[in-house]
Formats: sequence, structure tokens, C-alpha cells
Amino acid sequence: MPTVAFHTLGCKLNQCETAQMEEALLNQGFRVVPWNQTAAVRVLNTCTVTSKTDRECRRLIRRAKREDPSSRMVVTGCYAQVAPDRVAAIPEVDLVLGNADKLRLVEHLADLHASSRDGSAAPADVAPKRVTSYASAEDLSGGTEGDFITHFSGYTRAFLKIQNGCDAGCSYCIIPTARGPSRSMPPAQVLEQMQLLGDRGYREVVLTGIHVGAWGRDLGTGETLADLLTRLPSVESVRRFRLSSIEPMELDERVLRAISAAGLRYADHFHLPLQSGSDRVLRRMNRPYGAAEYMARVRQVRTAFPEAALGADVIVGFPGETEEDFEETYALVANSPLTYLHVFAYSDRPGTRASAMKGKVGPEIIHERSRRLRELGDQKNRAFQEAFRGRVLEALVLERQGEDDRLIALTGNYLRVAVPADRRMINRLVPVKLLESSGEGWTGKIVE
Repeated sequence: MPTVAFHTLGCKLNQCETAQMEEALLNQGFRVVPWNQTAAVRVLNTCTVTSKTDRECRRLIRRAKREDPSSRMVVTGCYAQVAPDRVAAIPEVDLVLGNADKLRLVEHLADLHASSRDGSAAPADVAPKRVTSYASAEDLSGGTEGDFITHFSGYTRAFLKIQNGCDAGCSYCIIPTARGPSRSMPPAQVLEQMQLLGDRGYREVVLTGIHVGAWGRDLGTGETLADLLTRLPSVESVRRFRLSSIEPMELDERVLRAISAAGLRYADHFHLPLQSGSDRVLRRMNRPYGAAEYMARVRQVRTAFPEAALGADVIVGFPGETEEDFEETYALVANSPLTYLHVFAYSDRPGTRASAMKGKVGPEIIHERSRRLRELGDQKNRAFQEAFRGRVLEALVLERQGEDDRLIALTGNYLRVAVPADRRMINRLVPVKLLESSGEGWTGKIVE
């Protein structure tokens, strides 16, 4: 069987789409192997959030081809979408696919294979690169059972893409260019695919998208995310649903009520991007809220879900960020019920409005501010985790091993617990007692 290796950078939506490509190739007789093994085809699913991410993509391409020179290198994802000509100019790249075209990977590989066998190209100089465009937005409303993703290689949990694209227009973000306008999977198909995932044995499904809170706005039916979340628990075979990142103002009272009414069917884990605690910087970012509004919302979520994990993204060193702006961000995080942070050092992304803004912050200042904020995030996370010492929580046993052959179990509020268990426990939701914290996770035991 021909072999294919995948490597994914970026968000959970990219992971979901990699799974879709894997399943399509498995159905065509390919065998998926780890990225660090030799393979006939290598597929790099890229991210393009920052210039640093682009550099990482180019480094991975060159290193992979150097270590496996006979493989065919396919580059897809957001970097391939935004800068296809630049990616195609990399000598090691054989094929460039935009975000819509990657879902037709099978037919593009067939074309690539045919062109390498037609006799007109020497073995060392096969078909020219094919740069495909993102001519139209991926249609989430169509599809049959055969198009649905029901296999997630290497994952115990499944991912369901209910939405794609974004209309928000944050000044630092290139994703609307890479992903197109917001569009939603209709509710009947969300339920149908969720049922298929449950029938395949997945007990937890993560709802993913670029702008999940915008689900339904483009459908013209008046339905919102709250309506969808109210309907999902009817799929009884899926025991737990988890929301990926959601904009803070879109985690409104209706959404919170829908999640609360379903009890343990929804993971008590919410990721609400902050980006800055300074109103001045938030306006320059074109974020649709102020610092006080964000704080009120995150406190509302904490009241509704007292034991939930509450995470946030923060960008440090946005153009024009002063020391006072940063201290406002630091104070907001310190006084908030947030339990963990993803801290990003600002990096110019050509093609965004922020890239042209004046007042760039020096790298040394960005580094020091990032260090302080990460330390604060670590302190808050340790305090949050310590509150669960000795507690018994429901956790999903993952197909992932920790030390001493223990398996990792994941609680609803995103605590990782290494437990003694045999592999027959994988993919089961079990009560787990948290015993000792290692700083990055827990050791515990399954309570019979």
C-alpha cells in the first residue's frame, strides 16, 4: 500500500481537516504512517497566524525533504492559501493546495502520480507544481454519509467542524483571507454527523470552527448556537460535548443556559480570547468589547460553572502597546477567574492592518512582558488545579500513555490525570480520583 505521513500546525480546525484527508486516503488504500517515518507522500497542513508560523512551515518542509528525499511533498492549509506562489517557489514542494482544494486531496494526488509517469518528465524532475486557488468557499451544507469524517487517527476524541470562515475583521488577523466568510453546517447535518461519530464509538466530540459563536447567522433560519447546543444532547451515544474557542460576547446567557441544562453532557471548559486588557489596544485591534465587558462575561461564566476551566488568548506587544496598557492587561488577568493563558508575542503578519500600524514594540520588551504574563498564567493554573486535590471527577481515558505505562485521562474541566489502567479502559468515561499534582498534570486512580 502507498504510504502517507501528515503533520498539522495550528488550530483544532486544522486537526479536524487533517483527519478528513486521512480518512479519504485510507479509503483509497493508503497507509498512514508517522511523520518521522519514510513515506511516499508527505502532507503538511499549515498555519499562517504570524510570520513566525510561516517560517516554521518552511523549516519543516525543508527538513522533511532532506530526511526523506524520495517523498512527494504536499503543502496545504492557511499558509498555502494566503501565499501559494511563495510556497510553490520552495524547491522541495511538489504540490500546493488551498483550503478548499485540500478536501479533494485524493484526486490531486492521482493527477500528481499520473504526471510523474507520463514519460515526459525525468524521474528527478517530475510534474510541475500545481498551485490551486481558493476560488469559492467550502460548502458546509452539502455532503453524504461518505463525505463525513468518522475516523480520527491517533485521537480518542473526535472533532466536528460545524462552522468555517470569519467576518470579524480583527486588525491583526489574516484568517478571513485564508478561510473566507463565515458559513455554517445546517443543524440537521450537524446532528447526522454527530450520530455517525457516536455510532463509531466516539464518546467525546469537540465542536470546532474558526468563529464558532457565529454558527447559524448565515443560514437564514434565525437559529443560533444556543439552539444547536440545546439539540445536540439528543445524540445519546456521544457522552460529552466540548466547545472549542468561542468569542466572549457570544458565550451569552442563552448559550450558558443551554449548556447548563444539559448537565454533564457538556465539558465545563471555556476558552474566551481576551487579546488585551487595555481598552485603547482593544480598539486598535478592532475587538468588539471593552475590558470591563470581558471581565463581566468571564465572571458570569464562573458563576454559572464554579469548577470550569476558563482560558484566554493574550497578544503581547501589539503595535502601540505602552507599559500602562500592558499593566492594565496584567491587572485584568490577575483579578479575573481565568485559570490558564495562551500568551502570544505579537508578530507582524503582512496583509493585515496591524502590520502597517506605527509604534512597534521592541522584541526585548515583548519578551519580558510575555514572561511576566506566562508566570501569572502558571500561578493561576496551579491554584486552580490544587483546588481539586483528592476530588473525584469524571474523565475520559485517552489512547495516550504517561510514565510507567499509565494512561492519560481527561476531565471535563481539562485536567490531565495519569491513571493505572489497561488498554481496555480507553475511550471510557470513568470516575477518577486526583491524588498528586506534578505541575503539568495529575496522578490518580480510577474509582470503582
